[in-house]
Amino acid sequence: MSLDLPETLSRVRSLVDARLPKLLERGPAAGLLDDVPDPLPPAARDALLSPGKRVRPGLVFLVGALFGAKEERLLDPACAVEMVHAASLALDDLPSMDDATTRRGRPALHTVHGEDLAILAGVTLIVRAFGVLADSGLSTIRPAPALDLVSRLADASGLWGLASGQSLDLRTGEADASFDRIETIHARKTGALFVAAAEFGAVLGGARPKELAAVRSYAKNVGLAFQIVDDLLERQDPARTGKHARRAPTPTFARHVGEEGARRLVQELTLHAIEALEPFGARAALLRDFASALRDRSS
Repeated sequence: MSLDLPETLSRVRSLVDARLPKLLERGPAAGLLDDVPDPLPPAARDALLSPGKRVRPGLVFLVGALFGAKEERLLDPACAVEMVHAASLALDDLPSMDDATTRRGRPALHTVHGEDLAILAGVTLIVRAFGVLADSGLSTIRPAPALDLVSRLADASGLWGLASGQSLDLRTGEADASFDRIETIHARKTGALFVAAAEFGAVLGGARPKELAAVRSYAKNVGLAFQIVDDLLERQDPARTGKHARRAPTPTFARHVGEEGARRLVQELTLHAIEALEPFGARAALLRDFASALRDRSS
């Protein structure tokens, strides 16, 4: 693996971690309510700023670099993707969902702030993500690409993405857990946001349609592999993922085809992802390393 990848991802993480709290700062009308205690902002900050790898923002930057996009144009869109991801974690952990008590090794948001504020914090972060993209369209990027990003993030978050994937996950028992069903759940619940992150970098770098299609194929395969590795890690040692859920185990490829079958599937998906990068030659070296790093991770 290239030594440049860890350095690049570390730098992206630092940029994103420094920018995220600024994007939650109060607006010009906030002073009108300064005398009214509001418990929502601390809950939203806790949901957004909990320690994370910032994998999806990293993908925005890596794809953006492939097409020569300037980093200042990538930062806020990458943060918007991370906001939606953070919201999805807070909502997934709710008692009505996965009923998780911990996330990333820390108490789940609803156990600290209450279920009501966890829901509101999730909604707040999703809404703010689209506000960040709108603001970007008035500052660092042109309005047309900003609208494009809004549309792509909406698809990744709703009926064809995160929300749909979680709905199917909650309603799929072992008897209904076919290979295709599990793939659909993973593609929507995890893969859709990976695809959106890659699309963000490509759109902001001015990628052509064929290039965008190649990047989408890469991200779809990487996203599916990422989720299967997560499932394998949780199956081997639940503490590795930093999450403890009281909900009954959900159908996964690791349970459906066994651990060895799941590992083979991760390898196949990673190879397909790398093959999708062939049109870019040596320019895509970091993205190849990224796919391999996600495949080989231990946490």
